[in-house]
Amino acid sequence: MSDRKQNWYTRFVKWFGPGLFLESGNPRMDAGGGSAFTLFGSTKRGRKFSLGMKESGIVQLNADATLEIIAGEDNDDGGEDILINSRNGAIDIKVTKNGDVRIYGSNVSIKAEAAIDINSRVIRLKGDDEISLQAPYIHSRGKKGNLVPKTWGQVATFGTFIGADKFDSFIEKGLQQAAGIVNEIDDLAPQLEGLAGQAGALAQGLGDQLPGMQDQLLGAADTLIPQLESFATSDAVAGLQESLQGSVGDIQSALQANSGAFANLGQGLQQITPPSGY
Repeated sequence: MSDRKQNWYTRFVKWFGPGLFLESGNPRMDAGGGSAFTLFGSTKRGRKFSLGMKESGIVQLNADATLEIIAGEDNDDGGEDILINSRNGAIDIKVTKNGDVRIYGSNVSIKAEAAIDINSRVIRLKGDDEISLQAPYIHSRGKKGNLVPKTWGQVATFGTFIGADKFDSFIEKGLQQAAGIVNEIDDLAPQLEGLAGQAGALAQGLGDQLPGMQDQLLGAADTLIPQLESFATSDAVAGLQESLQGSVGDIQSALQANSGAFANLGQGLQQITPPSGY
């Protein structure tokens, strides 16, 4: 890929002395694009200062030595002298080498609408008179120190040879496993919801079919009941009834004619002598 053609004829330079000049239209490209303008200054010892603007809109302020901003000499006490306002995006203050970030003032206020996060290897809070924590819920978590609250494991293992840290780690591992089971149940929730939806659709389908099935059963009953009534009053049923009555009468007459055989059965039992011991 060939380099972009640079038009140096649009460059303008104005010198205001040996230590100050103004440049505009420099076509040399960098991360911010070409230079819209740059104001350069330098000391006799070679320390440089520049204020410039890129074609992309980035404004750069560079100084080889200290950069000092002072304001508010004529303002009233308690007013705002220096304002830094970011309309969109973040504000980064970064020390790239061995320096510190220090903020001095009679009172230093840090306010955030959502949260304040402080991350460091060591965090120290020192108050000559008081350190106050005020919140509806305050908690601390750690392995050692007098601020760490006594855990249930420490209370349970007090006076024993069982280390509270081992016991707490065992409990924590169990809680993690329980949390994993809960997560698996949460993963199955969409499938269970799908099955519930299918069951609901099936129940709705059965509910829609029940009125039709009821009508079919009522129709069958209306057809079957007259047929049963007709069969009960038919000649075949009447003839069967008369035949059964005749058969029962014949059996009764035969029993009466042979009643003597059954009458001697009781006397025969009285003549039997049961063995001794019964």
